[in-house]
This record gives sequence, C-alpha cells and structure tokens, in this order.
Amino acid sequence: MSEASMISIFNNKVSAFNNALRNDDTDSVCEIGFDMLRIALEECPKSSVNLSLKETYKRQALSACTHLSNIAKTHATLNSSNVENANDPYYIPKEWFSNEVPNLNFTNIIGAQEVKDAFMVDVVAPLRPEFKDIYKKFRGDQMGSQILLYGPPGTGKTHIVKCLAGALNCKIAVVQTSEVLASVVGVAEKNIRDIFKQAAELDRCIIFLDEIDSICSDRNSDDSRHTKSILTTMLTCMDGFLKTKKDGQLRIIVAATNLPWKLDSALKRGGRFETQIYVPLPDESAREKFIELELARIPHSQEVTTQLLAQMLKGYSGADIKAVIKQIANEPLRREVKNILNPKIKHALGEVITLTDCENVIKNYINGVTPEVLMRFEAYDRGIPYEELEKVLRNKNE
Repeated sequence: MSEASMISIFNNKVSAFNNALRNDDTDSVCEIGFDMLRIALEECPKSSVNLSLKETYKRQALSACTHLSNIAKTHATLNSSNVENANDPYYIPKEWFSNEVPNLNFTNIIGAQEVKDAFMVDVVAPLRPEFKDIYKKFRGDQMGSQILLYGPPGTGKTHIVKCLAGALNCKIAVVQTSEVLASVVGVAEKNIRDIFKQAAELDRCIIFLDEIDSICSDRNSDDSRHTKSILTTMLTCMDGFLKTKKDGQLRIIVAATNLPWKLDSALKRGGRFETQIYVPLPDESAREKFIELELARIPHSQEVTTQLLAQMLKGYSGADIKAVIKQIANEPLRREVKNILNPKIKHALGEVITLTDCENVIKNYINGVTPEVLMRFEAYDRGIPYEELEKVLRNKNE
C-alpha cells in the first residue's frame, strides 16, 4: 500500500476516533484506538516514512493511549468499588430498591393513553410470547429497555413508572437525583455504581432516574461543570448493566426530565435513551377524572361540576389540579372554623364549595406550566432551538 493511501486511512481513523469520543461511544473508541496504535507501530519503523509523518503517528497514537488508559481506569474503579466504599467515611450505603412490587398497573393511570400505548409497544408486548416472532422480525434483539420520559412538571411521570413496574411484576428503585448528589467529591459516583450493583443482583427490576437533567446535563454547558464525572459514571454503568443481561432477566432503565433539551447528547444516542416518550398535560376527559376523584370526598354546591372545573383548569397538570382542589376545599373549611369560633354561632353551618370559591382560587393560583414552557417542548419535538420557534410564531402572527 502506498504511503499516501496509508496516511489517508490513518487520518480517517483519527476522525472516526474523535467522533466516537464526542458521542461517548466507548466500544468504538477502543476498537478504532487499537487500529491507530497498530498502524503507528507498523509505519514508524519504516525508513520510507519521513520524520514529520512519524511525529504525527506518534502524537495521535499517544492521544489514543491516553483515552484507552482512562477507559481502563474507569472499569477498574467499578470493579473495586466495594473496597472504596468500605474505606470512605462520607459514603452511606443505602437500599435503593423497594422490598415489594408496586400494587399498580396501567389501569391506575388517568389519561395519558399515548404514553400507555408507547409502553405497551416498546416494553410490555415484546415480553409476551404471542408477539415474539413479530418483534424478532422487525426489531431483532433491540427492545425498549432504556426509556426517557419527558414533559411538563406534575404530569405523573413517577406514577407512570411505578404502574409499569407493577404491570411487569418488577422491583423498582425510584432514584431522586437529590439523593445521589453529595457535597463530597466522588460520593455521587459511588451512589450510582451502588444502584446498578444492587440492580444486577435482581432478575426483574426497573431503575427509575427522576430529574436526570440534574446530574446528566450537557457537558458543554455551565450547569455540568460539577457533574461531568457523574455523567461519565452513569453512562459506563448503563452500558455495562444492559450488556451483562442474561436470558430470562428483565432490566429496564427509565429516566424522567422536565428539561430534555438540557441533557447531554450521549444519553440520547442509539443504544441508550433512544426511546423518548412525551408525557403531556391531561386532556379534558382526564381532567374530569382527576377532579371527580377529588370532589367525591368534599361537599360542594350543585353549580360546581366536574365538567365546569375541567374547562376552568385547562392547561393544568394533574398535580396542579389536585393542589387547586385542595386550596378550593380550604375556603369552606375556613368558614366553618370561623363559625365554630364565633360566640354567636359555635357550630358548623354545613358550608360547601361554591362557584365563587373556585373562581377566586383559580384566579390567584400560579400555574407553573406556562405557554412558554409548552412552546419549549414543541421546539424540542421539532428539533429546533426555542428562539427559532419563537421567531417563526412571532412572524406568523404579525
């Protein structure tokens, strides 16, 4: 092979190696890195190769060696985590998995039919024998074992995952990122390794990582300056966890975020959270069911109907609907307390929720899901920056 051809091959290897690094593709980094080392070792001793080119081979080979060494150190750290934890006074071991499977299933989810359908197609159906052949035909061995739930706050993402665990008869670890993070450097990484270590001991389990953007934000952003090491540990553990799955084991990783645009791209590449499911605000029918459940236990006037409140609470999440109803119920409660304390009355008068109570509370309630928040999700779904969508809509309205 000519020297020019070899230079071209080597340069292509260097470019592919750098792309693999950016995408945090450890397997490709190792494979291409070793190819670069082999070429450098073969070409440098040749007298026909000029000194400048030899220096290029050596420089790139040294860079590959550095990255390969870091990968080896990471894996060695994972294997020795038990010893580290025993000697770390700041690390407090914790049982991350619940002892019991949640007594829930998809019938306990109000609304969110598209979300339930997505879970059925990506997670539940592939496990049932009657669908085995059809999934093998269209997907091979690729199943929805790593799922990202995203959507406005308060839409019930945690509840949905618990229902999934109940439907699949899986133990679940509901991991709040605040429990993972620590003030002492290195403890958060140990927490993550411990979560996956405990999961590896179970045949059927779900790891649920809530508010994952807090520990896995884009490495190029200012928010990630303290969490880059945590992100690297998370990616390494995720890859190893699924690659070591044996026949008959059910291993699922679900993450949730209200800020999907802040996540590092390595989390969303193929083989990781490539299955992304949007959890929307409840539609009118779902809002009526939320309201009906809350009103059923509270005295209210005939003019206060589930249909009327569902219209008044359009654009509210399930969590906000519950909070609003609670505040509305406080209005007649206060009146009754005043009645009992009033020396002239001294007893309850049978106060109930009125339409005025509903109007006053809703008027003053601050809904966290604003039109701007919903527009950000629309921009994310379109794959464009929020500012660009805002500009398009502004020009359209002018």
